[in-house]
Amino acid sequence: MSRTTNNEQRRLRMTQFIYIHQKEPAQSFTRLPNFLFESPFYQKISNEAKILYAYILRRTDLSRKNGWTDEYDRIYLYYPIEEVAELLHCGRQKAVNTLRELQYNNLIEIKRQGCGKPNCIYPKVYGRSSEVQLLDVSPADIELELSEEL
Repeated sequence: MSRTTNNEQRRLRMTQFIYIHQKEPAQSFTRLPNFLFESPFYQKISNEAKILYAYILRRTDLSRKNGWTDEYDRIYLYYPIEEVAELLHCGRQKAVNTLRELQYNNLIEIKRQGCGKPNCIYPKVYGRSSEVQLLDVSPADIELELSEEL
């Protein structure tokens, strides 16, 4: 009698969890590049900036599919500040600072379009070009520079 009770208890515990099966539909994942954690140049970047960079790379795939390239065949994308703030669950200024942190560390290039249009973001990839200049910039430096610009 106790064996049946143990089996029933085990089944009850197993039904509280969802197990992964081979034939289940795949979930959506965002790749987070290892170099952001392993390279000494990027270890000082905030975790918010690392997550935002991963999402920018994710959007790069969509831009590639849509043929969003400039005259030099470089892929660009749009990521409005409001969407960055929503993604990071932060205010507008923090979203701007996070984008600037990526820019100052040479992981993206931001080109202003003006006239109320969103800025073009050109993602860069670490270690694929001899032109990549690695900068050691802390979030405090970015905030200081932003406040001086305003």
